[in-house]
Amino acid sequence: MLSEEVRNAIALKRFSLISPILNGQVNNRKDYYAQISSKPVEMPHYGIGKYSPKTIESWYCDYMRGGLDALKPGYRKDRGNCRKIDTELAEKILETKRKYPKAPTTIIYDKLIKKGILKEGQISLTTLYRFLKFSNHESIYETEEKKEIKRFAHQYINELWYGDLMYGPYIQEGRKKRATYLLAYIDDASRLVPHGEFYYTQNLESLRHSFKEAVLKRGIPSLLYTDNGKIYRSQQFEFMCADVGCTLIHSKPFVAHSRGKIERFFLTVRKRFLSQLNMNKIESLEEPVFIYYEGKKIGEALQVNFHDNAHMKRRGRPKNSELIVDLQNNEVSVTHADMPKSKQTISFKTIMEGEK
Repeated sequence: MLSEEVRNAIALKRFSLISPILNGQVNNRKDYYAQISSKPVEMPHYGIGKYSPKTIESWYCDYMRGGLDALKPGYRKDRGNCRKIDTELAEKILETKRKYPKAPTTIIYDKLIKKGILKEGQISLTTLYRFLKFSNHESIYETEEKKEIKRFAHQYINELWYGDLMYGPYIQEGRKKRATYLLAYIDDASRLVPHGEFYYTQNLESLRHSFKEAVLKRGIPSLLYTDNGKIYRSQQFEFMCADVGCTLIHSKPFVAHSRGKIERFFLTVRKRFLSQLNMNKIESLEEPVFIYYEGKKIGEALQVNFHDNAHMKRRGRPKNSELIVDLQNNEVSVTHADMPKSKQTISFKTIMEGEK
């Protein structure tokens, strides 16, 4: 029986293969299915193999009917009889094949067993033959040729967000110094920052909170591009993104320029925000931030309480005025207590009749 963790991993892998269709990046689904089916895919638990266009299309249809849960596999009857070639074993097999490029698969199979790379019965000769045929004797993990790098930007907001973590300053809390971490997101098209917040930890809980706040403020991005940090690689976060229809993409290691937009935002935070703080006077993350202009303090940033604002009196309305809403006649009026005959009325009913 497959564990829930494995079933989630398989669902995420299937989702990653159909996500370009869901995000509108595919013009012709038939051509895309053919493209995906022409290459070997490493599927969690099952190993490396090829999938037919019909199978990939069935995953798309399953997702449209039942969401991410529909991409989870059922429980296998041949429990304990899994045959798979993981990444490490695949590289060793291909390395042996490169040394003996003209040797038939039977010879390669014998050499793998003799060297202790394979155990008797670990995989069948047919499985090895199929693997070498699909991989075309070349490692499917080899780095692609260097591509031309050009600046780009998506046309619409929420098509692509960048997410990243920045190490912040230390805060002295009593006798203890605590590290801080800034988790932030930036929209590729508008350069708007949906959410950014400092945390004491760089764990999944902080990531979950920051992403939730960003989504609540600005909606769900089609693509979220992050680095290969541990928290961004967690299956829980991948599943959370996929569950709301967001495709999580990871940049290649040591390719910082691919996340240049959010790195530039972090540089601005360091130069124009952190450089102005006196960390000796800040004792917690909850302290308000002062706003300066040309070296002079002009205000103080406070956390907004939307519930309190709903009951707060507004400037500009007379103290003795009363707001009356007439739902039956669709009218909103303001009556002044010291001027009984004075009544300012907006009649939506009259407006609608006038338009007719």
